[in-house]
Amino acid sequence: MMMNAKKYRLIGRGAVMLLAVFLTACQQEFEKVIPDRDYGQDTVDVTFGAPKVLYIIVDGARGESVRTAGATNIDALLPSSIYSFVSISDPEVQQTGTNWADMLTGVQKDKHGIVGNDFDDSNLDAFPLITERIKAANEESGTELFTSSALFQSNFSAGVDVSEVLSNDAAVKDAAVASLSSDDATLITAHFTGVDKVGAQFGYDNSVPEYKEAILTFDGYVGELLAALESRESYDEENWLVVIASSEGGYFEIPEDENDNTVFSNPDVNTFVIFYADKYQTRFIGKPFLGSKFQGDFVRFQGQKYAEVTAGDNSIYNLGDEAFTIELKVKKNPGPDNNYKFYYPAVLGKRPEWSSGWASNGWVVFLEDNFWMFNARGTGDGNQVRGGTLADATWNSLTVVGVIRDNERFVRTYTNGVFNNETNVQGWGNFDNDAILRMGYINGSGHGEPDVYISDVRIWKAALPDDVIEQYSCNIGVDEDHPYYDALAGYWPVIGSGDDGIIRDEGPLGSHMTLRGDDFDWDRLSEYICAPSAENLGELVPRNVDIPAQIYSWLRISRQESWQLDGRVWLDR
Repeated sequence: MMMNAKKYRLIGRGAVMLLAVFLTACQQEFEKVIPDRDYGQDTVDVTFGAPKVLYIIVDGARGESVRTAGATNIDALLPSSIYSFVSISDPEVQQTGTNWADMLTGVQKDKHGIVGNDFDDSNLDAFPLITERIKAANEESGTELFTSSALFQSNFSAGVDVSEVLSNDAAVKDAAVASLSSDDATLITAHFTGVDKVGAQFGYDNSVPEYKEAILTFDGYVGELLAALESRESYDEENWLVVIASSEGGYFEIPEDENDNTVFSNPDVNTFVIFYADKYQTRFIGKPFLGSKFQGDFVRFQGQKYAEVTAGDNSIYNLGDEAFTIELKVKKNPGPDNNYKFYYPAVLGKRPEWSSGWASNGWVVFLEDNFWMFNARGTGDGNQVRGGTLADATWNSLTVVGVIRDNERFVRTYTNGVFNNETNVQGWGNFDNDAILRMGYINGSGHGEPDVYISDVRIWKAALPDDVIEQYSCNIGVDEDHPYYDALAGYWPVIGSGDDGIIRDEGPLGSHMTLRGDDFDWDRLSEYICAPSAENLGELVPRNVDIPAQIYSWLRISRQESWQLDGRVWLDR
């Protein structure tokens, strides 16, 4: 019997049972590919035809600009697409090489080794391109690549059967149309650079006529490619996934009232991605909930400015060899290299000095790179426990817990209420010392200076359990109905006060602090609290690095753990 439809259904419990046996046997091989949709209890949907992918990459197309440009061909795909106009590229690197590598390997720069447009230390042998993995899965698979960038072609054509550098985007479109009209490739990649060239010259926003026109020109190319695809004689018997994605956005000074100080307000990394297939339902992935706003006047701890306890019993903050919890909110400023990365400045601690030699007993919470750490030294030994990655320019909640379990002491770290790491510190001994509890800079050597806002600092003489940390970490203030209020040893809001140079302890002990340093600034802020970091956004919005995982899944290529892919697969429901 001749089959002229793309799908048919086997109906009946017997067929389902036979198929279940087959799927069970293959479960491990295909456990990380998109499953066929189940349309009913006794109905199994079976997809026929070879899966294929048309992969369209465009440089410099801001997601917001594509969304509002009136790109009719792109917009027409959305009812059968998984799509987002707030997807993101690598937030740390602006040159396209890193983002291209993310899009073509499925791993990030710490693995593929391409930083910006420097390919000297690339590690593509260990983390191959999707074209090479497709060939390894089926050597008969055809792959073709068309681009208007010699740099792109020279570095990302491994495993490609046909690879051409064309003079401009129109020629790329023509070559890809010709391939779609005649060839039988499994993966066809068309890479366009024109939008980025116009954006670099005139600006990356639809308010710039030249840029908007460049986006609409690209949209016209998309229309011609789709028309060529759907005109294939074998199209009805094939299963095509069309991926359209920008490698990066581009700089544009967005209005202040649209700036939420998260990665979503960075136009350089604002991209778009569309996964289109006629079998897909619509799934729009928008900007995730970023938390609540934390508003007020806050003191800026910059350079060698600090506050220290000058009232009450300072010794209670020694932590000794007992259970404890430290909580604080931190908002980073851009830092010495204007990239929100810091190297070892203290933000809170009780230690006579803080140096690279860790010579003194005590404890300190400090910043390292884009994350944070807890360091302590006692009568026995000392070391540190890593916290989580901190979102830039928004408020983060940092928590350190010292817990006694089975007569041994452990330190646990949490960021925004989420557990990070645990270390057995039984051998570290007693942390007690005569130092004064400080907020901000601590004297010493081998470390940088902070540039942060600190608020909502709480110290407890008890180990708060996970559920309490999760519930209260992103809240502001401490009420008397808090389940551990009786264990509260200190609470410094560090908000809306301090004009007299005093930061008041609003806990039960009254251990007030005094600001030390000249010309403290109290700034009016209104930023999100506990907004996700760029590192954690992979579960919230698509990233460049997700695209290879989606392609492998569509092509029914089993994802291997040894590949160490950083991306995820997005489903349409």
